[in-house]
Amino acid sequence: MILKVSDINFKYKSIKILENINFNIEKGKITMILGPNGVGKTTLLKCLNKVLKPDDGEVYIDKKPVSRMNIKEVALYMSYVAQKNDPVKITVFDAVLMGRLPHHKYRTAKNDHKKVNSIMEKLNLSCMGLKNLDELSGGELQQVAIARALTQETEILLMDEPTSSLDLSNQSNILNIIRRIALEHDIAVIMTMHDLNAALRYGDKYICLKDKTIFRAGDIENISSDIIEQVYGLPVDIVKHKGFPLVVPMDTEKAA
Repeated sequence: MILKVSDINFKYKSIKILENINFNIEKGKITMILGPNGVGKTTLLKCLNKVLKPDDGEVYIDKKPVSRMNIKEVALYMSYVAQKNDPVKITVFDAVLMGRLPHHKYRTAKNDHKKVNSIMEKLNLSCMGLKNLDELSGGELQQVAIARALTQETEILLMDEPTSSLDLSNQSNILNIIRRIALEHDIAVIMTMHDLNAALRYGDKYICLKDKTIFRAGDIENISSDIIEQVYGLPVDIVKHKGFPLVVPMDTEKAA
């Protein structure tokens, strides 16, 4: 267990968003945070890495409380890919290289450039290394953010809807790379995901949020159509196609 979340509560002003959140995260696994819009998935991720401060409870990394760490210490353990990334006037290469900054006091080293080039090659970004971020599409910006997080080489990778702006080919490529890196480097990946089919295909564990708290959690292979219906309010069927699970919404109007 690399990360433990104990009795987290969080509210915006007087509105409760998260209540009594408890779970543990294993290394080498991809945990999917699931649930409908507005249920608190992004808020939960931000509570984990100290972007937001929980009202109660604690997050522990290797038994160390995150509340007692400074931002640089957190960045050595956790990298974060936000759902939206704003373009600035720096090159793609320099943006990805920023992932190495938590590992140094003043400046990056020569070996860091090799790490950047390796990750950019894996994500098919080498051809745009000298482009500025403000010249990129939304999907390309997201790929750069993912490359930066992978270059950071942390034990925990937090990702907020990382493939939402990517085309089908890049979605598959990115998720396969993340899965391989999680296994090969024993990294814990925690990912919010709206695409249930991608979640079931690439995830190992799941956490379903509903009514401000955890409704169900467990191995992804054990998630049922009943759980999905109760969380999303929509009847579904889970079928297998060439060995992969697919969530098929039921056409209730047509059935009626």
